[in-house]
Amino acid sequence: MVEFSYVLNRYPVAFQRAEIEPLGAAGGMSGARLWGITGSQGLHVLRRWPSEHPPADQLQFIHDVLRHAARKGALFLPLPVATTDGRTFVAHGGHLWQLEPWLPGAANFHDSPSPAKLQNAMRALARFHQATSDCDLRLGHQGKSIANTLTARMLPCPGMIRRLKRLGELQSGGTDTLKHAIVAADWPELARAAHSFVELLPSAVPLAIGLLAPLSDVQFALQPCLRDVWYDHVLFVGDDVTGLIDFGAMAIDAPAVDVARLLGSLAVDDAAAWQRGLKAYAAIRPLTPDEVRAVAALDASGTVLAGCNWNRWVYMENRQFDDRQQVVQRFELLLERLRQLVRRNAPIPL
Repeated sequence: MVEFSYVLNRYPVAFQRAEIEPLGAAGGMSGARLWGITGSQGLHVLRRWPSEHPPADQLQFIHDVLRHAARKGALFLPLPVATTDGRTFVAHGGHLWQLEPWLPGAANFHDSPSPAKLQNAMRALARFHQATSDCDLRLGHQGKSIANTLTARMLPCPGMIRRLKRLGELQSGGTDTLKHAIVAADWPELARAAHSFVELLPSAVPLAIGLLAPLSDVQFALQPCLRDVWYDHVLFVGDDVTGLIDFGAMAIDAPAVDVARLLGSLAVDDAAAWQRGLKAYAAIRPLTPDEVRAVAALDASGTVLAGCNWNRWVYMENRQFDDRQQVVQRFELLLERLRQLVRRNAPIPL
């Protein structure tokens, strides 16, 4: 309670007198810990970010972008509450803390999917992109690294450049490193799927590189992007989107990165669902032909690298997760998507 008292004392008095309920990770896997804060200001969430990320300048960038988006009409975002000294987070105990409103709705697409939900999720993403398209790219740490050399907003996609580098590393011995790291005694419920995933990489990695490489020099409009938006980060009441949540990965990138990430999680390998999602998004923010090609390439490479990430986190970095079965389910979905990619020898047709 001392920890909570220090943090909540940085906020207006109403929050200092609130009831506190531990929520753990609340189903998330970012490493953040959450507490419900109930008081005269309604229900809020106190979030303690993991000590590793994001750094303070990155978190300030995230909060600045969220405020900008809300001013431009994206009203489905949990804007951080200001402290008594006007900041939007507190540094304490080796962590960054923030207080944000509890948004209505549930992240229930996986358990209760529908075409309307898929379309509304893509429309919400498009509205976020539309609202942040004119953000000052010098905001925060991530903005500075690009804006210092930026004379216009058009540059090659940073997400593609990062992925091509990582795919190249897999071709140069990284696949063998992953394979040898898998130990059945650690996470035995995951080991069989992990081995199956790695066995597919020699076929999948060249395919992913072949899709990305022709687009690596193409210039895209850059702006703040979520970069880790998937179905568990979209809240619904009925079929309507009531919130987007969890912005810890936000950085300057090309919107196609977000489109591929979210639509891949919603539509999986259903080509018709992909078409519905792209159409819904493009009705708000039209996509260029290069962006459509990029979405397909980014989805394929994202499937490859997401599975590699899980292998590395579990078997090389020994990360711990509250819900191991949730991790297994996500990994098995990635494995099935990789199998489909290798079987087609092509991305989802868009």
